[in-house]
Amino acid sequence: MKSEILRVGFVILLLGLLLPLSVAATSSIDPLLREAETLRTSDPKAFATALVELGKMEDSATPNQKRQIRLLHVYQQMAGGQYDAAIKDALSVYEESSEAPLKFRAALLVANGAAITREFSLGLRYLESALAIQDQVNDAGARELGSLTAAILYNQYGQFALGQHFAERLLAQDSSPRSKCFAQQLRVEALFGLGVPPGDEKEINAAISQCVTAREPIASNLLRGYLARYWVSKGKTAQAIELLEAHLSEVEATGYPRLIGEINGLLAEYRLSVGDLSGAEDHAHRALAKGGKDAYSLPLVTAHKVLYEAALRRGNLATALDEYRQYAEADKARLDEVKAREFAFQLSRHELQQKNQSIELLQRQNDVLKLQQEIAKKSALNTRLGMAMLLLMLGVGGYWAYKVKRVQMMFRRLAQVDSLTEISNRGHFREQAEAQLARCAGSGREAALVLLDLDNFKRINDRHGHATGDWVLKQVAAACRNACREGDLFGRLGGEEFAILSGGADLAAAQRIAQECREQLARIDTSSIEHAPAITASFGCATTKLCGHAFENLFMHADRAMYRAKAEGRDRVCTYEDNPAVPLRAPAIA
Repeated sequence: MKSEILRVGFVILLLGLLLPLSVAATSSIDPLLREAETLRTSDPKAFATALVELGKMEDSATPNQKRQIRLLHVYQQMAGGQYDAAIKDALSVYEESSEAPLKFRAALLVANGAAITREFSLGLRYLESALAIQDQVNDAGARELGSLTAAILYNQYGQFALGQHFAERLLAQDSSPRSKCFAQQLRVEALFGLGVPPGDEKEINAAISQCVTAREPIASNLLRGYLARYWVSKGKTAQAIELLEAHLSEVEATGYPRLIGEINGLLAEYRLSVGDLSGAEDHAHRALAKGGKDAYSLPLVTAHKVLYEAALRRGNLATALDEYRQYAEADKARLDEVKAREFAFQLSRHELQQKNQSIELLQRQNDVLKLQQEIAKKSALNTRLGMAMLLLMLGVGGYWAYKVKRVQMMFRRLAQVDSLTEISNRGHFREQAEAQLARCAGSGREAALVLLDLDNFKRINDRHGHATGDWVLKQVAAACRNACREGDLFGRLGGEEFAILSGGADLAAAQRIAQECREQLARIDTSSIEHAPAITASFGCATTKLCGHAFENLFMHADRAMYRAKAEGRDRVCTYEDNPAVPLRAPAIA
């Protein structure tokens, strides 16, 4: 899974520190505007007082000054968490303003606010609108901020190649030390997100030094988190723990929840890996208490997972079960969030393509109409030419209609198919499975569900990288597809977990399918991967005869059997039986 480090509030920080309003000295309001602009990032209380004074003078302000005042209020609303109101007002300023710097600033605020409120398509649309007029903004600092904001938001949307592009473009320019600090941090984040981190630690250390010199503790400590990840990948876990612990007080002094949650989450994970249960639990609780309350936060997922594993090691099964349920819910929410952002990006690209196609089609139609007007003035020969042009127009329209339809079909497939393994994704699998179970229930037929979860898959990712992990997932999907019967449903539920639903199958048939999958996995050739173990999985089988035709119930019992297979040593097939002595795991599919 790609590293997911969201920086929503960080954009507001950048917008506040790097993009001052351009205020010309033309009236008595202008000095107060400049004062409010200065106070906005240094003294929030004084800034609020200045806004009140500006409100009293607003009747005598020019239209442009009024829009500047409104944009200052948008910053106040953003800082106070009134995101919906802030987005609405920023949109109004964008639509009303004719000056590029003000439109640019308003568009960036809309993009940032929409990222916070998860209106991803809106955020992308206005980010691209801001970038389209970036060259019309004279202020070099404002242009720098446009590139920084693009890098931050594209990283948020999982488009790390674009995030890397904008970060490197800024690094290639004569930017300020602070901008270079943020750009270096975002470039490292993008490289980790792409699964191609720097080849050695020198680049990360140089970026940290740049940010320390620029007095940017948030960026420098985000980079230290990546340095710790790099060290852990090289087996230097103790060194990584020492680094993060040494700067923990500085991290918590920033008051930035995402950074606090992330660093404590990493410490919890690394402490657990060296057997320090108390230290791991302490950092996990600190991540939960101080790391923000986003349901899709990676530190939240990490903290619950660490607490679950620590409770298991202590033998506290009740606590372990409760923490595992919370971990599963948080992990599902995070995966849904990642999917929503990726889909929003693809949708925005689709909308842009459709818009460009429509403009091109209208231009072609206009050209054809002009030709028809000229043809109408000529002889019969010209009339025949006009008919030919009309047919050409219809052909072009049909061609573009066909192309648009093909694009729509492509996006429908993207919404149903897992892009890596090219089998059904979680949502599509469940939709199909519920329909097939309903048909089986109506006809009185039995159905069986087989769940499988790859054994020690995280070890493959950690040792050999995400590219190798992706290769393994593709091989597993191909192998299990060969074991499916005609009419069986096969899908990837997320991560390394897969499911097969077989209509008309009893428990023996489900066991045969699982055993065939197990044998197919054993045949996967991993000789090209140095020191790679054989690929195995734990299987759980359940049928409607014992569990009924309700999908949730069937999935829960198959999951329970799979969990038993894990507990009994992995690489085996277990079936659901009444009252097994294994705790029930909360379902991970919705």
